[in-house]
Amino acid sequence: MTAPDPTTITIIGGMIATLTTAIGVQWKTTMSHLRRVETKLDECELDRHELWKTIAKQAGKDVSELKNGNR
Repeated sequence: MTAPDPTTITIIGGMIATLTTAIGVQWKTTMSHLRRVETKLDECELDRHELWKTIAKQAGKDVSELKNGNR
C-alpha cells in the first residue's frame, strides 16, 4: 500500500471544510426563517383571539359558547 498523495488529502480536507461551512450557514438561515414564521404565527393567534372576542361581543355571548357551537 502506498502513501496517499498530499494534494488529494489537501483537496479532500478543503472540501470537507467548505461543506461544513455551507451546512452551518444553511442551518443559521433556516433557524432565522423558522423564528420569523413562529413570530408571525403568534401574531395570527393574537389576531384570531381578538376576532373571536369581537364576534362574541356582537352576538352577545361568551367566546366559549361560540367556539363550542352552543346557540
